[in-house]
This record gives sequence, C-alpha cells and structure tokens, in this order.
Amino acid sequence: MPAAKERPDMTGMTTWRARPHIRAALVVLVMLVLTILPGCTEQTYTQSIHIGVEQVNLGGILTRVEYYRSGELVNSVNLIDGNGDGVIDGKSGPAQPGNWPKGWEWFDDLYTDVTVGHSTITLTEDKVTVQNGTTYEFITGEYECERVG
Repeated sequence: MPAAKERPDMTGMTTWRARPHIRAALVVLVMLVLTILPGCTEQTYTQSIHIGVEQVNLGGILTRVEYYRSGELVNSVNLIDGNGDGVIDGKSGPAQPGNWPKGWEWFDDLYTDVTVGHSTITLTEDKVTVQNGTTYEFITGEYECERVG
C-alpha cells in the first residue's frame, strides 16, 4: 500500500475562500478608485472673449469677436465695413453655432440677424453698434468668463 501523502501546511497562506473580508475590502477599494478617478481627469480651462476693432481701407472698420478657451481660438464673428459708409459689406460667422461661453450666446443671434449690404455698423469711441431691426451694442475689450473645471 502506498504511503499516505502529507498535506502541505496552509497556515499563514491567504486564499479568497478563506478570507471573505479581504475580498469585500478590495471591492470597496476598486469602487472608491472608480468614483474618484473621473473627478481627477476633468479638464480645467479658462474662457475669454476678445472684442476688437481695426481700421481698414479709408474709414472702414473690421470688428472681431473672438472666443478663446485656454488661449485657443474656438469661435468668432467678424463684421466688416470695408469702405467706411456704415453698411456691413461682409461677415464671417461662428465655427459652430451655440459654441459660446454662458451669457455670450447672443453672438449667434447677431450673426444671423446681420444682412450684408443692409445692416449698419458704427463705432463711437469703444462702443460698436450693429443694427438691422434689432440693435446690438457691445464694448471693445478683453472679457474673462468663468473658469471651468
């Protein structure tokens, strides 16, 4: 008859079946990491609006409204009175409608309302006035919007 095999000494060894509290602790730890991790990867960025006016040709003006996210140009509206007669001769619009910081979405409406060859634009000191049924007034300058993230 063959000799009986000795069982190995299992004292001090941890098995999943022998220690259910370790298994529960690991599940809680994984859930905690998965809960915290998305908060750590949230993107933080700054937002700013730059409204500028440049003189073009003889008495004409180019108005630029630009939206920057962390220094990168995201959206813009450009209006030009190329000959100084106060009538908008051209426009270029938002890269994507609705892509403005909170409180500045009305620049989509401005762009939509402007009719080239009909809408007027005037510059009085730092105030730009655009009119075509609805009057839009805004001041040139740099505006910081809320910080996100």
